[in-house]
Amino acid sequence: MGSNFNVGSFNAINMDEEKKSSSHKGDDNELKKKLLFLGAIIIGGVLILFLILFLVSSFVQKNYSYDEIEEIMHDAAVQYFKDNPSKLPEDENQRVEIDASTLASYEYMKPLSEYTKDGANCTGKVSVQTNGSDYLYSPRLECGDAYTTKSLQEAVTEQVVTEGYGLYQVGDNYIYRGELVDNYVQLDLALWRIVKVNANGQIMLIYADEKLKSSSWDDRYNSQEGYNKGINNYGTSRVRESLELLYESNEEDDAILSDDDRSKLVSFDLCIAKRSTSDVGKDNSIECSETFSNQKIGLLTASDYMMASLDENCQTVADRACQNYNYLNNDDKWWLITASNGNTSDVYGVSTSGVIDFGSASGYKSPRPVIMLDANVMLDSGKGTLEKPYTIK
Repeated sequence: MGSNFNVGSFNAINMDEEKKSSSHKGDDNELKKKLLFLGAIIIGGVLILFLILFLVSSFVQKNYSYDEIEEIMHDAAVQYFKDNPSKLPEDENQRVEIDASTLASYEYMKPLSEYTKDGANCTGKVSVQTNGSDYLYSPRLECGDAYTTKSLQEAVTEQVVTEGYGLYQVGDNYIYRGELVDNYVQLDLALWRIVKVNANGQIMLIYADEKLKSSSWDDRYNSQEGYNKGINNYGTSRVRESLELLYESNEEDDAILSDDDRSKLVSFDLCIAKRSTSDVGKDNSIECSETFSNQKIGLLTASDYMMASLDENCQTVADRACQNYNYLNNDDKWWLITASNGNTSDVYGVSTSGVIDFGSASGYKSPRPVIMLDANVMLDSGKGTLEKPYTIK
């Protein structure tokens, strides 16, 4: 009897355990179903949310900044002329224009109304100019009182003064004069200063960054002098050769201009006529009686240096007063492009005190290059100060 009782008890226990196990399995399955259902709801909700956001973004217009719109116009014009190269300008400094509406009609961009803010009525165009082997694309956006693209020369010539330090209108040109003037421009690789804005809107810049390696203006044998005193003819000079190499250089240690910088420069005529120490005048009428055409880089004339001084006693290259009230006086010695007409070897330069001196072309001074920015180069930011120089687009 004891044996039968134990077997029955054991079977009863097993049956009870099986019922409990079956019950637990059922509970687990039910939990899994609930979790799967909940996961499906979450995933579905996320998908619906994304769908709603997509639909909203399709109907709500994005607000583009004016800079972004100009960039869109720029890129559209680049692609248009890439597809239509025969419409690009061919001659040096030649310019063609294309309207934003034309770019939109050919589907290179959307109509401006789809980029501009509510209520803004904008027109736009992109001018394209050939500068040597490069093309300068300049977008201009006009949105009434809300915004108008401004060129660097437009921004600069808004600040004309009639006394003190600053930008003076001299004839058809605008010239910086005085000791403390806000005329700094930061290009990609170096800092420059604005010397003047010509009547055609082109902007002359002079190098204002770290001192360049000193070299001779020219070191050739001079038959009249009987020594290697150099020949003071800029067209055949060593300094011209070194400047042209400097202009083209992409070497990390030597480059002063990037490819993008060079695309914004135009060719100009260098004034290379000689003058004596007694010649009176600083309007370049002496130096510009002879020119060296279609250059991309050069040096400042003696008149340009003299005109930067506000001292009325600066009338000839021999006047020591030319160092006064002159932002070009930078405590360094550097070459001018102007040569002396007294012989075939002497040229002018600026001493460390800011006085214009002259001597043998074979002497050593730093070149201080000048370049010419296109009139259509657009202002990006800055105030022209050393801390916040002008930057361009």
